[in-house]
Amino acid sequence: MLENQKFLIVLDCDGTLLTDEKKVLPKTKSYLMELAKRGNIITMASGRPDRAILPYYRELECHGPFIGYNGSIILDPDDKNFPVFKKKYPVEIIKDFLSHFKIDDFNNIMAEDEKNLFFLYEEHEYENYFHPQGMKVHYGPILDAFKEDLFGFIISLRNSDLLTKVEDVISKYDDIGFRPWINTNLIGEFFFYSVNKSTAIERLQKYYHIDRAHVIAFGDADNDIEMIKKAGVSFAMQNGSETIKQIADYITPADNNHEGIYLALKKFLRDE
Repeated sequence: MLENQKFLIVLDCDGTLLTDEKKVLPKTKSYLMELAKRGNIITMASGRPDRAILPYYRELECHGPFIGYNGSIILDPDDKNFPVFKKKYPVEIIKDFLSHFKIDDFNNIMAEDEKNLFFLYEEHEYENYFHPQGMKVHYGPILDAFKEDLFGFIISLRNSDLLTKVEDVISKYDDIGFRPWINTNLIGEFFFYSVNKSTAIERLQKYYHIDRAHVIAFGDADNDIEMIKKAGVSFAMQNGSETIKQIADYITPADNNHEGIYLALKKFLRDE
């Protein structure tokens, strides 16, 4: 292994650490736990909410903070003294955005604050995606339902002609943009220009006193772009988007279903 070097190893979850069946593969799990025992720091940076990251954090026996909501929350579940970071979408902006549209413009709207999940229409496939465990789930008229600032705001549009209107309306708001999901432009999420996985990692670097050269990041999708660009050593998953593959330092030897992280780290760290 590379001698006398401690790394901050940052892992996206879906499509990266997790298989398509949402499992951590055995060799990857064992090796990450071994690297942690050697003094490296293993953490996660995901678009998931913290409640949906925590089971994998526990499975890998991680310690210290992790990153959720694409950088909008950083917390340590075991340290009450850790300076938790949170950034939310002001409810006034969300309501103003929706006031420019008709309900019929949307196939669905999905949002969440700290305790509640909101859906314009009931669709159980979305429920599972948003990890409703421990949350109160609401269906129906959504504009008056929001009382608190939101961690997540996702819209599914009826047709692509509405994209221009979405971009026009959202351009009024400082620091907020709209990012279509991979493989579709009809579903997308609000995001902050000033907050992402990269800015969250910078906070962890300061917390752990680790320089950029000793940050290793793995990702597969467009919400990993900033993180992949900023890490000292970056890996795109073999199953990742072409954009991620073009900007990463390396591409993993295998995909998320075939121990891609394990194989990449073993080779990079010369741990034979």
